[in-house]
Amino acid sequence: MAEPGSLAISEPTTRPFRRLLGSLDGFTVIGVFCVLMVLPSGVTRLSGSDTINTTGLRGTVSVLQIRGPSDRQSHPVWVWRPPGPDSATIPVLYFLHGYPGKAQDPFAHGLAEILDKLLQEGYPRFVFASVDGNGERHPDTEWANSYDGSELVMDRVVDAAIPAVEGAHMRDAAHRAIAGFSMGGYGAMNIAMQNPGVFGQVVSIAGYFVVNDLSDMFGGIPSVIARNTPSGHPWRARGLHVLLDEDASDPSPLIAGQAARMGRLLREYGVPVTVHIQPGTHDWAYAMSALEYSFTFLSGNWQQAAAADTGWAHTSGS
Repeated sequence: MAEPGSLAISEPTTRPFRRLLGSLDGFTVIGVFCVLMVLPSGVTRLSGSDTINTTGLRGTVSVLQIRGPSDRQSHPVWVWRPPGPDSATIPVLYFLHGYPGKAQDPFAHGLAEILDKLLQEGYPRFVFASVDGNGERHPDTEWANSYDGSELVMDRVVDAAIPAVEGAHMRDAAHRAIAGFSMGGYGAMNIAMQNPGVFGQVVSIAGYFVVNDLSDMFGGIPSVIARNTPSGHPWRARGLHVLLDEDASDPSPLIAGQAARMGRLLREYGVPVTVHIQPGTHDWAYAMSALEYSFTFLSGNWQQAAAADTGWAHTSGS
């Protein structure tokens, strides 16, 4: 992780603004500290006429503290932003860690260096936000809402993290994506499918698409389990562009082969999906390689969205 540079403290605004699923009332953005850090890899370059001298450019990382609707304490969101003013046309990628894990994980494994390098090479700008998915009552949250409403981690992402990261520049679905590793890969798909119109793209890295409820988030209730089983209703992914990345040597039977299986289900319902199997095993070396690969996938669709001011430009999946 890059060493901290200049330190800046800023207070969250209290000005109300519109968000996708309600208002920010009831959620608290407690503090932000900024350190110099970095941007992502493998993306489509900007044309020469759109670029500036990017030598030495670096992004800024802030750590926001948020509270979701069921939270009794604050939870961090690590955010990398490119230099310059924010805008609703700058895409945002939300990242969900695995279990056990924390929001800082991708930054601790070199994300900042990757993002700065890409920024300096003239790749298109986007914001990267890594959310904390740890529970206060259930250790393994699956990034879901619990059956009894006591642990609303999905709502922490949609109702608290998104407004905190985007502020007055709320994005549309074409400029917002969600990705995750392992449990986070499951969570990314599950959250996007249960919140249509919020995200335009989904990336699952060594994820799974069946329920693996080790902490009784779903209470054994069939209807709750069904609602949180992405492979049980693949048609709900319509409107999304999906990348399913998997390591070729994953030791877990929960994960091995899941990308190919889910890819087939999505194609049956006309969902644009790319299945990518690459060398590696279930560790952060593989996860960071897959994350870099995903930046190319995401950027291609984001650039199409930028070229079509009137809406989301669909492409066929492979």
